[in-house]
Amino acid sequence: MRIARRLAVVLVVIAGMAAIWVFCIQPYECNRIKRRATAITEAVYQRDGTLEAKVMARRNLAVMDPCMRVTCRDVSLDMIAAANLRALGRNEDAAVMYRHALTLDRRPEIYLNLASSELALGDRNAARDDMLRATMFNPWLIGQIDDGLLRQEVVKRMIELRPENAEFIHYVDALPLAPQ
Repeated sequence: MRIARRLAVVLVVIAGMAAIWVFCIQPYECNRIKRRATAITEAVYQRDGTLEAKVMARRNLAVMDPCMRVTCRDVSLDMIAAANLRALGRNEDAAVMYRHALTLDRRPEIYLNLASSELALGDRNAARDDMLRATMFNPWLIGQIDDGLLRQEVVKRMIELRPENAEFIHYVDALPLAPQ
């Protein structure tokens, strides 16, 4: 009987330690990694297209990899990973990552980035649909569409869907493109 109790205590302690690891320590470490990965991703885009940027993006993805499997993973990890994949020219993988991010949260910037990946892959119809979703969430994102024809298509469809907002949509569309 005493052995069974001691064994039960040991099992409870081990389970508690495992829970602390999974729900406290790993998420804390992943938040630290995420903060560094965000800064590195910004540096990757400042060096856009250079060999140095590609090396940084690859390293960033490798450092983030353990956090991509953590139980309590958040959407920002997918967004950071997808941005690094796009910097490497891996737009198909980035699109998959953005789609996964959409299963975790529906944000306009996810749709916008997904549309950019789809556009790079040559899928204009999917890009237009996702740009439309992004701009229906946040009409100010119209200014982020630098493809003139795509921008016109999205604006036209927005007005068809929300004719009561046509004046505002035209106003936002008339603003100059956002600096990149």
